[in-house]
Amino acid sequence: MARLPYVLDEEVDYGFEGGPRYSTGKTEMENGFIEKDSEWNYGRHEYSASFGNITDEDRDAIISTFHACRGSRHSFLFKDWNDYIATLEPLNVPAEYWGTTNPVQLYKTYTFMNRPLVPGEPYTIRPIQAIKMATVYEADGVTAVPGTVDLDTGLFTPTAPWANDEASYFWSGEFYVWVSFEEDYNPLTINAWRTNNASVTLVEDKFFYTPTNVPAHWEEP
Repeated sequence: MARLPYVLDEEVDYGFEGGPRYSTGKTEMENGFIEKDSEWNYGRHEYSASFGNITDEDRDAIISTFHACRGSRHSFLFKDWNDYIATLEPLNVPAEYWGTTNPVQLYKTYTFMNRPLVPGEPYTIRPIQAIKMATVYEADGVTAVPGTVDLDTGLFTPTAPWANDEASYFWSGEFYVWVSFEEDYNPLTINAWRTNNASVTLVEDKFFYTPTNVPAHWEEP
């Protein structure tokens, strides 16, 4: 499989649907209680995007894309209009990175009702691996940290070594999602002369990452 650095047409209809899916293992006990456990470390995003009343040219572009990706084999970029912005997201730089230029993984933190992140409150972490643009900031949230961002993996490498202190870092930017077609068959509908409908079902296709700066979820040790 390959990662194709191209974005699927962003002009989807208002019928766009999509979001995160989790996998929860459930065990029913004899006393009626149910024990639950997360089977995935992170949610996986899925999308159903519709393109209505498109021209023959737009129809051909979708067909061509499906062929180029050989169905579900190869991945590409997709804009999730429900969630594509990061604003001063906390960025952990562990002590073992101080004095080095080790890359860190950009990630986004989600809290209950989007409350400020405080100790003891529930939160979950989502590694962000398809970057459109991103800037890392020092603790003041204003001073940019010089460095480079790998737009494919979401890894940020500083130009100078990380500071040897407890300083916090943040990042802001926009991002895409790496996805692939979920199925190896994708039909289109012809409604009238030069009027076509198309729908595509997409599933997130993550990179494996090695940096150790991504925090555990709130209920994990």
